[in-house]
Amino acid sequence: MLKKLLLLLTIGLFFLGACRKEENIVVASAELRFSTDTVFLDTVFETIGSSTYELKVYNDSKESISIPQIRLADPLSPYRLNVNGTASNVVNNVEILPEDSIYIFIEVNAGEVQSSPELLIEDQILFDLQGQTQSVELVSLAKQAIFHFPNRFIVLGSGPGAVVIPYSIINCNETWDASIPHVVYGYAVVDSGCTLTIDPGTNVHFHENSGLWVFNEAQLQIAPGALPGQGDSVTFSSDRLEPFYEEVPGQWGGVLGGLYIGQGARATINNLVLKNAVNGLRTDSAIYPDQLSITNSYILNSSRTGFYAGYSNVNAQNLVVANQGLYGFYAFGGNYEFRHCSFVNYWSQSTRQEACVLLTNFLEFQDNSGTLQRISRDLEKAYFGNCVIDGNNSQELTLAQDQAAQFNFSFNDVMLKLDNDPEDRGFSITDPGFNSVLVNLVSDFRNRSNNNYQLDSLSQLIDQGNTNDGFVVPTDILGKIRNFNGLPDLGAYERQF
Repeated sequence: MLKKLLLLLTIGLFFLGACRKEENIVVASAELRFSTDTVFLDTVFETIGSSTYELKVYNDSKESISIPQIRLADPLSPYRLNVNGTASNVVNNVEILPEDSIYIFIEVNAGEVQSSPELLIEDQILFDLQGQTQSVELVSLAKQAIFHFPNRFIVLGSGPGAVVIPYSIINCNETWDASIPHVVYGYAVVDSGCTLTIDPGTNVHFHENSGLWVFNEAQLQIAPGALPGQGDSVTFSSDRLEPFYEEVPGQWGGVLGGLYIGQGARATINNLVLKNAVNGLRTDSAIYPDQLSITNSYILNSSRTGFYAGYSNVNAQNLVVANQGLYGFYAFGGNYEFRHCSFVNYWSQSTRQEACVLLTNFLEFQDNSGTLQRISRDLEKAYFGNCVIDGNNSQELTLAQDQAAQFNFSFNDVMLKLDNDPEDRGFSITDPGFNSVLVNLVSDFRNRSNNNYQLDSLSQLIDQGNTNDGFVVPTDILGKIRNFNGLPDLGAYERQF
């Protein structure tokens, strides 16, 4: 009985296979359907490749289709294709199953843009079918730029922990104007005795692990004489121009930080937007009392620290430091004056334990033998007037003091985000150095998710400042007059209605 059953099953399977229709594969004569008729690749710099974009090709028929050839119209095209896993600009005999689809991935790498600051790059993907050709347009814009490529390097440290810093030296006493962007690979160095001037409206783009280094006895001037709120800010950002990267933190800035004002260097910074770095602005080892003056500027979207100051001399007015993975402002000794500045950290991309602002006069580290070492630097002065320190942590101010060094600070008419339990704060707001501070007011920023820290109508920061600091900084970061309808508002913005 079992043998008969197996025989019947075998015969049944044979006839089932014999009766199966052979699937038809038709050389395409029907229309293909595409996810778009034009692929717009975002603006790129000459010689720099774009992100990858995709096109989906659909077979809506009930039969498999074989496309004899998919190719770019221009054999010398700067575009590159990957057709369903095959990387080539000409692919033959591409099959699409019934009611199925394939992907084509597209990139562009523009050559030199010689005729104008911008060049429109166009091509087509051609689908050679039986008796007809269908096409999808490709469009991208390539920008001309001045490139700074490293041609030398220095090594910090030795052994496995050594750090290699590639760099190039900028021509002495050079001016970068707004007519054409600059793109930096490695560190661009302003050398000793030289000055780099960056005119209002200039865009400077940095590749991964790159930055600008103002060396000993060099000077940097950014947007000298520019008025706030006029739309002519200097922008430091990454070299990825696609909209996806517009607000992504951590795209540039090497081991020294994004913009590094080193020992013996000086900088006057105005109307700067520095965004999307790992560590944004770094100053260190001040020699001159005018090491850094920074006004009407923004440091945004730093994946680690917005502004790191290792014993620095800084005068800042109308400065916004916001949205960073660790600290907004970290001071290790030095002299600081901040008036009408906004330190805000509502970072949401990872867990953050650090306060937005940390003031300390010591640094602890382990040496090569594993022994804990401590270095002290005097915090000679840290003045905050008419400022705001806010964020999504329960406490956004940390004071860390070593009794072996000076630790002087003063908060005058400042809103501080502090732990609700005074015993957990680590200090008392009745201690010397706290003068008319306000705790845990509702800032009511207009749109934190878009880095807009203007004050909305319900903000409790309105009219809470003192007139002395208001007179020192008579206009806000947008150029609006302070003391509008009362006392100055706290922070970099003055509400106007």
